[in-house]
Amino acid sequence: MAKKYLEKNVLEATLERLKLVFTEFEHVYFSVSGGKDSSVMVQLANCVAKEMNRKFDVLYIDFEAQYRHTIEHIEELKTLSQIR
Repeated sequence: MAKKYLEKNVLEATLERLKLVFTEFEHVYFSVSGGKDSSVMVQLANCVAKEMNRKFDVLYIDFEAQYRHTIEHIEELKTLSQIR
């Protein structure tokens, strides 16, 4: 299975894995810190979920400093169309 992913770029492999998650699991949850990596993950998940007519949930946890801009960014992410 790992070799299969080596033949793809990071975006292609990510989208394939997200499709697998939304296909195999009835309830999908993402834990988000508001940083770059988790923000991109949830935005890509939203694209795949929209394509598959699925919804998902997001849990915001950040044990570091609670910066105003990060909180505003999380509020912005919460408006994505497929987030319950």
